[in-house]
Amino acid sequence: MSDTKYIVKSGEQTLAALKEEGYTAPENHFYLKLDTGPLTGLNTEMTFVLIDHFLSGVNQNRKKWKKGKSAYNINWDNYYNNTKQTSNLINYQILSKHLRDNGAYIPKDLNLPDLECLWLDKSVDVSINFHKFDKGSRDALSINDGTPQLQFGDSYPIKPSLDREGHFFTSFHPQIIRKIIRERTRLIKNSDNALHYDWVLDLRTVINDTISLVDITLNQFYIKAEYSPEEGWNFNKEIIGERYSRRLNDKIKWVKQITGNELNFEYERESLLRLKEIRNHLNHFDPPSLVVTLEEATIWLNDLIVIGLLLMKIRKAIGVPVSTDLINFILQKKAVFNPEPAFKKRLPLSEEKGYNSTKWKNGSTQQ
Repeated sequence: MSDTKYIVKSGEQTLAALKEEGYTAPENHFYLKLDTGPLTGLNTEMTFVLIDHFLSGVNQNRKKWKKGKSAYNINWDNYYNNTKQTSNLINYQILSKHLRDNGAYIPKDLNLPDLECLWLDKSVDVSINFHKFDKGSRDALSINDGTPQLQFGDSYPIKPSLDREGHFFTSFHPQIIRKIIRERTRLIKNSDNALHYDWVLDLRTVINDTISLVDITLNQFYIKAEYSPEEGWNFNKEIIGERYSRRLNDKIKWVKQITGNELNFEYERESLLRLKEIRNHLNHFDPPSLVVTLEEATIWLNDLIVIGLLLMKIRKAIGVPVSTDLINFILQKKAVFNPEPAFKKRLPLSEEKGYNSTKWKNGSTQQ
């Protein structure tokens, strides 16, 4: 135990310290903690995502679903082992309790299928440890991935092929979703190290990956529309423009330009703009200075979940299911700032200090 209350450090090095009589420093204080559940209302929303997917044939409103006692079995085809499956009994109460108890959708616990979209979520992930070829041959034994042609059609020119030690991935989409969930949780659980610069660098990575996830979704959507559009889609490159060297805001417009469906994301807009600005700053470091308060970092870690809602709305607008991974992304527990007891009394975040003090005053930022 220590009576040192006010500490200034640089990495591991203490630059200044001031003691206060009667003060006892906590041993390993965690500056962030996980709340008991997700952001308000999201357990209900994800329950209805499952209801709408599996029980769309039962015509009743949300109020009746919440009060109803009838339960249903779902019959489905397991394509992995070519068998017919019947789910456990499900209804709103059963699904809601399942999500609440587990903090996630775990299909096997209810004998339900994973939710996924073939061209957004399906990814073959293969690695090999060999480079094998016959004497005199110009070609080595190769592992090829035909999944992209199933997703985007035979005319799609990308055909992954691996002929020596390494990996191939059809898409990094599912891996990145799971990595963000893992790294966000780790940041919060390791927040006793939050005043070390490595923690901020890890925060930088998870923010970067989350904005990249929006980019990946929209790029895959563009490629699908270009090479193998769904019925009712209209891909006109003169209106839509090229896929590369585009701002994220332009890419979001593709949803309406191609499908004709509005993408209403007013609730998510503030979080998207905030994280996009921070991502650009953390990538380009223009300006080169950076201030991160742990209160602000808590807001950003919850913004990540809100981006999951944006991804869900994009999927709804383009007519594809929300994936199991995305449901679990949205169901992540809320982050809560947890100051030391001695510093519980707080002033509001300042417009002149914290992250705002390292932003250009004209609001300009790299895109």
